[in-house]
Amino acid sequence: MPELDDLGLFPLGLVLLPGERAPLHLFEPRYRQLLADCVLDDRPFVILQDHGDGASPIGCRARFIALGRRFADGRMNVTVVGEEIVRVLEETSGRMYLSAWVEQVPDDAADAPEAARAEVLDLFARLVAEVAGAATPPPVRDDIPLSYAIAGMIEMPAEPKQELLECRDEPTRLAMVHDILAAALEGADRERLAAARARTNGKVALP
Repeated sequence: MPELDDLGLFPLGLVLLPGERAPLHLFEPRYRQLLADCVLDDRPFVILQDHGDGASPIGCRARFIALGRRFADGRMNVTVVGEEIVRVLEETSGRMYLSAWVEQVPDDAADAPEAARAEVLDLFARLVAEVAGAATPPPVRDDIPLSYAIAGMIEMPAEPKQELLECRDEPTRLAMVHDILAAALEGADRERLAAARARTNGKVALP
């Protein structure tokens, strides 16, 4: 039987992935209390995607790792990092903030083929070189699935990130990330071509 944890919940309009770092602005007293409790007890909490009419039951366990700025009125800028995927089972009470019993939701055993991993790593390197002008070593970590490691470094809407979060199959996730990278790279190519045409009155200069 999976081990259960009684953890604080933080519904937000964003999705956090395992291994991803994200800045948060804490202004409500209940979430400042959540920070205090987590730091004092060295405990994680759970970030859930808030749809406006409720939160997703599948979220990412997270930890506060840095305090960026504390304002005079009590507001704070902090940085969090994603850990494991969890499912909310039953809400608990007794705290200023929402809390619930949660269980970890492990991946299926199958890993992605090496060829698929290599292709995604190549797409990521090409996209970074196209956007930043220089190649950057891709994020590879033994403790984080490659799909999450790379997706966590891409700006994307919450919905596709939630799909990645809920998918428990690494080959499927990696295929999803491949399509996201390919579309982003195609978009970057179109922007570069449009900029070249604008500089030459609609004609592309040959090298």
